Amino acid sequence: MAELPPELVRRIQKEGQENNTIYSRRSGTAYDVSDIHYGHKAMLDWAFQRLPNLEGLRVLDVGVGQGASSVLLALGGAHVSGIEVSTAALKIAASLANRYGVKIDFRQMPGENLRFDAGSFDAILCMSAYHHMDLDRAASEFARVLRPDGRLILNEPLATNPPAWLYRRLGRLFSREATSEESPLHVRDLVFLRNHFRKVEWHGMFLVSVGLFGLDRLWNNSNPMVHSLTKAAFKYVDPVDAALTKIPGLRRLAWRIAIIADR
Repeated sequence: MAELPPELVRRIQKEGQENNTIYSRRSGTAYDVSDIHYGHKAMLDWAFQRLPNLEGLRVLDVGVGQGASSVLLALGGAHVSGIEVSTAALKIAASLANRYGVKIDFRQMPGENLRFDAGSFDAILCMSAYHHMDLDRAASEFARVLRPDGRLILNEPLATNPPAWLYRRLGRLFSREATSEESPLHVRDLVFLRNHFRKVEWHGMFLVSVGLFGLDRLWNNSNPMVHSLTKAAFKYVDPVDAALTKIPGLRRLAWRIAIIADR
């Protein structure tokens, strides 16, 4: 990371250390890609629908976390490279890939300093990681390693959702896991992507359903009865959210911002 400013290097190192603490607490937990939380599954389904043919696709998964997205991409036939700043997360992700018998090139690497040649990838997936980064530097690096006409898909927290805003401030009451440097996106932050991509589109995800996620989170997603009820209710609430977030004024109040950026 010698090419990066010292203050950014310190931020990335701090991010890695804090994420190591978070993921170390999860290291003994069994993880199954067939039983991903319904909210996260909806985000992944949305992302994968924007990459309709994974077979043979060269995909960079940025911020792999526990590795579910990387494994699902590989199971779909993609050639996957996955990066993370947390060594603890990478260990969990590698173990998951081994359990599912898929080969993934996992590396410890920040999104602001991608050690790949220009045009190395057909697509980039970035789930809940971009808002941890220097937005302009990361956007520049994403564009550099994508081939011409390649696609970047992001799904990030949106700063203007009122319940999420409150949740972030009462995080300790809900066992919220967060790093000190992360900052949810504003719609105005899309300017950094538009500086480097020819076309950038976005829409909001999850409005009413945030209440279901909150109920789940009150019990740390571990109460079977609550989880079953909120999961069942989500099937009815999600279409309502999809309709509401098509309204321009309301989509800015969504919990997530789903972004497609074409090179």
